[in-house]
Amino acid sequence: MDKRDYDLVVIGGGPAGILGAATGGGFGKRVALVDAHHELGGAGINTGTTPSKTLRETALALSGARSRNLYGVDLSLRKEATVADFLRHERNVKTGLNMYVEEMLKRSSIDVHYGTAIFADDHTVIARFSKDEPEVHLRGEVILHCDGILAGSPGHFPI
Repeated sequence: MDKRDYDLVVIGGGPAGILGAATGGGFGKRVALVDAHHELGGAGINTGTTPSKTLRETALALSGARSRNLYGVDLSLRKEATVADFLRHERNVKTGLNMYVEEMLKRSSIDVHYGTAIFADDHTVIARFSKDEPEVHLRGEVILHCDGILAGSPGHFPI
């Protein structure tokens, strides 16, 4: 069993968790962040706002290229452009944001653990990505719960 001590353990790698972890790191605290997804940023970056807005703005820009005279903007579209091209652009935007978040946490010396978070006690979280991997016990003076769901659910927080 791997056991590590921190000043702050953050559960959830969405906007609130990232901000909480980065703030703790900025104050020189030893911080761990636990998230079940290998793509940090939460729903906003990975499945919600960013992907949908990227697709929307791309479609608006391309549809408006012919109907509006966009001063100083030259947009062109291959005749054979497909939905796959739009989705590739959406993935590239999302990947860029994921990399930005990872680098920011790395610069703040925050340890990121991927997996589910289970409370062992008031100051210890057990993180494990799969049943085949060893669990890591993260002890924190403060535990910040930022997974966005299941607040108040006893004991187990699948994030």
